[in-house]
Amino acid sequence: MTKYVLHGGETSRPSEDNKKFFFEMTNGLSNPVKILCVYFSREKEDWDRLFNQDKESFSSASPTKVLEFIRAEDELKIFKEQIQNADVIYMRGGNTDKLIETLKPIENFSELIQGKVVSGSSAGACALSTYFHTGTTGSKVREGLGILQIKTFVHYAEEKHKDLQDLEARGEKLPIYKIPEEKFFIIEQ
Repeated sequence: MTKYVLHGGETSRPSEDNKKFFFEMTNGLSNPVKILCVYFSREKEDWDRLFNQDKESFSSASPTKVLEFIRAEDELKIFKEQIQNADVIYMRGGNTDKLIETLKPIENFSELIQGKVVSGSSAGACALSTYFHTGTTGSKVREGLGILQIKTFVHYAEEKHKDLQDLEARGEKLPIYKIPEEKFFIIEQ
C-alpha cells in the first residue's frame, strides 16, 4: 500500500497542523526511517537551506524516531536509486511546472514510489494529481502527472470559489481535494 500525504502549502510556518503533517509522514514506520527530500520545484541554490529546515521540522515532529535524511539529486539515474532506498518521499512546494518537468521524464515514476509514503506540499501535491489549481491569483487549472486520479486545489480559501468551479469543470469527474494552507489529507491505495 502507498500512503499519500497531500499538504496545502506553507510548511515552514510553525504551527500544530504542520507539526502533525511532518509527524504523519513517519508515523507507523520502523526505525531507521529514510526520508528523501525533493526540491526540484525550487532554485538549486535554495536546496541546502530548505533541506536543513525540513530536517528540523521532521526531527521535532518525531523526536523518538531514528531519521536518515537524503537530499534528492537532479541526476535522474541517481534520483531513481534514491527513491528505491527511501521509505518517505517528500516533495516540497515551489514552482509546480518546474517540478512536473523534472519528474515527467521518469517513465516508471508511479511504480518506483509504490509501497512508500509519498508526500507533497503545494507543488508536490499538485504534481501528483490529475488536475490542479495552485490557488495563486491569475493561475489556471492545469494537468499534473495523474498518479492520483484526483483534482487538487492547494492554498485553498473560500473566496476562491470561481477557481474551484473552473477546477470542477475541467476534464472528467474526479474527487476534489480542497486543501487550505497548513492542512493535509491522506490517501492510501
